[in-house]
Amino acid sequence: MGVAGDEPGQSGAAETGRPAGGGGQIGECLGRSRGGFTTKIHLAAEGRCRPLAFVLTPGHYGDGPQLESVLEQVSVPRTGFERPRTRPDHVLTDKAYTSRKNRRYLRRHGIRHTIPERLDQQRHRQNRGAQCGRPTGFDSEHYKKRNTVERTINRLKGFRAVATRYEKRAYIYLGTVTLAALVIWLRT
Repeated sequence: MGVAGDEPGQSGAAETGRPAGGGGQIGECLGRSRGGFTTKIHLAAEGRCRPLAFVLTPGHYGDGPQLESVLEQVSVPRTGFERPRTRPDHVLTDKAYTSRKNRRYLRRHGIRHTIPERLDQQRHRQNRGAQCGRPTGFDSEHYKKRNTVERTINRLKGFRAVATRYEKRAYIYLGTVTLAALVIWLRT
C-alpha cells in the first residue's frame, strides 16, 4: 500500500482551512499552492491501483501530517464474520512522509514501511556523532512499487470532475472522489 497527495484544478469557493475526509471532517478544503487555488487528495492505494482511503486538504497543507488520518480510514472487509482489516502489511511513501512522528506511528502500529530519508535528515543524524542512531532501513527494489499510488491518482484524474474541481463545497467534491473510486473498484 502506498500513500500520496495530489492537487486537482482550481475552484471559486472560499477557504476555511480544515481537512475533509470520510471521518466527518468539515471545511471547503481550498488553499493556495504552486498550482493556484487548489485542493489536495491524500490517498492510500493497494497493489492493483485501487484507492483504499483518502482525505481532502487545502492545497497549501503538507503531505506528511496527513499520513495518520489516511491510514486510520483504511478498512478492508474480510470474508465471513471477521472484523475488517484496518492495518496494511507494508507502506510505501515518498520523502514528504519521512518524519519521526510518521515513523514512530508506523512502528507503534506494527506496520513495515519503506520511506526514503531526506538528505538533510541524513546529515543531521551523522552530525550528532556517536549517538546518531541507526540509519533507516530502505529497500530501493521494494520502493519501485510506489508508482502504484501515482497510477491510482492518474486513474482518479481520468474523471473530469475529479481532475478539475467544479464543486464549491468540499463534501460534494468528496462525494465525487468517492464515486470515482467506486467506479475504479467496479471496473477491476
